[in-house]
Amino acid sequence: MTSDLTMGSLAASAEQATLAPVPDLPPMGLLDAGAGRISPEGAFEASAAPTAASVGKPGGGLRARLLALEVPTVIATWVVLGILETPGVSVSRRLVAVGAAILVTLAAMPLLGLYRSRLCVQRRRETSRIAVACIAGALTFGLVKGDPIGADDAVIVAAGSCILALIILRWSFAQWLSTQRMRGRYRRGIVMVGTDEDAVDVWRMLHSQPELGYEVRGIIGEPRFCPEWAQLPNDRTIDGLLDIAIKTESTGVLVVVNALSVAEIRDVIELSTTHGLHVQVCPGFRGLATRRVRHVPVSGEAFLYVEPGRRTTWQLAAKRAIDVIGAGVGVLIAAPILLLAWIAIRIDDNGPALYRQTRIGLHQQPFVVYKMRSMTLDAESSVEDLTEINERTDGPLFKATGDPRVTRVGAVIRSLSVDEIPQLFNVLAGKMSLVGPRPALPEEVAQFDPELLRRHDIKPGVTGLWQLEARSSPSFHAYRRLDLLYLDNWSVGLDLMILAATVPTVIMHAMRSFRPVPTSA
Repeated sequence: MTSDLTMGSLAASAEQATLAPVPDLPPMGLLDAGAGRISPEGAFEASAAPTAASVGKPGGGLRARLLALEVPTVIATWVVLGILETPGVSVSRRLVAVGAAILVTLAAMPLLGLYRSRLCVQRRRETSRIAVACIAGALTFGLVKGDPIGADDAVIVAAGSCILALIILRWSFAQWLSTQRMRGRYRRGIVMVGTDEDAVDVWRMLHSQPELGYEVRGIIGEPRFCPEWAQLPNDRTIDGLLDIAIKTESTGVLVVVNALSVAEIRDVIELSTTHGLHVQVCPGFRGLATRRVRHVPVSGEAFLYVEPGRRTTWQLAAKRAIDVIGAGVGVLIAAPILLLAWIAIRIDDNGPALYRQTRIGLHQQPFVVYKMRSMTLDAESSVEDLTEINERTDGPLFKATGDPRVTRVGAVIRSLSVDEIPQLFNVLAGKMSLVGPRPALPEEVAQFDPELLRRHDIKPGVTGLWQLEARSSPSFHAYRRLDLLYLDNWSVGLDLMILAATVPTVIMHAMRSFRPVPTSA
């Protein structure tokens, strides 16, 4: 979306989150919100009734929230320069230089588009422009102070600190916003145009991953492919698009191109943009990461070029080298933590601390995975009695937020992801990789369709795209889509991005786990 007040995982992502989790439709940006919000109970709370002239205006105060965090962050990092003494430069001149650096940094950020959604979902571009804004502040500081900037380490340290602080701040803000959206807040209402099978896939993705921030509130087309659409406002033609958008307080339109003719697509875009609705187009490129799609205009028309996916020998060798080095260092660093966890588990119920379980790995070959035991001794025998609390309703996996089989110590080591550390030995043995699909159980694999079985063309991983983007989601659809997305778009660079995003994600997960749960009055 192109609004200055709108916002993919990091999440995301894509590329959020971190990483770009959705190749055919970018995730909501840091500052996206509809004209109203959805309460945790699910009721729509309108902030203002839209009109035909202003139906596309977003709200929610997210930009103000982000500015309220970034302004003091920039000020704090640059004020440090005013405290540090520089020989031959007066205190007053240093303070003026600090003020100039702050103003230039803060002014450069909106000028560089850092509050536009189309940039915020592209983490690499966002990071590079944050760096440009901070470097502009550093150059200003050096010019006002009158010293060569390369000779002042304090300037370099302050600029680097400002870049790092803003990157961490934006990542934390995105994580907070993702949590809020999962609770029903700050979502953008959209009208989906097109109702073929591709539209069903897109709707399932958005519906199963509320953290993306989209809520389909209306449908244009024949809703025969999806029973859930019968509950939504609907019109068979685009003549009712604007009325549905106003009625549902939607601020955007999602066009599924495979369901429409070229003329219909043109009419939808013209009608929507004329009345202030944001337009996003889903081209139907299922399973293609954004990094493989290039904009290559032909005779002024918007053509797209798809880069071929390759797995070269050097990339496979690099992946194995990263696995061995990373797992080896990880085992050495985590050894004291494993020892403490081992002692705590033994004291808790006097049972074995190490848990062994058969999983399916590369080429569908079984192997034994190692984990720190976090459940009761009879956990496997009692799983059939827990079907009523299984949150996974659209696939074979089991997920229960409040699993009664988890022990007291198990809850702690799970929140800190300590139970996963022994899998590093599987990585050293060559049965797993640091990054890859989750190792599945044999009974789960028996229910996978032929396409999903392709996930076993690569080694399972300790962490991965699904683990980062949708681990807390009960949707099997998200599990399936993200595993295949990783498989079809794997690269060493993607692995490094996932590894870099794993550490802060684990920290954030631990903080959420130990945060007191609010009680309703």
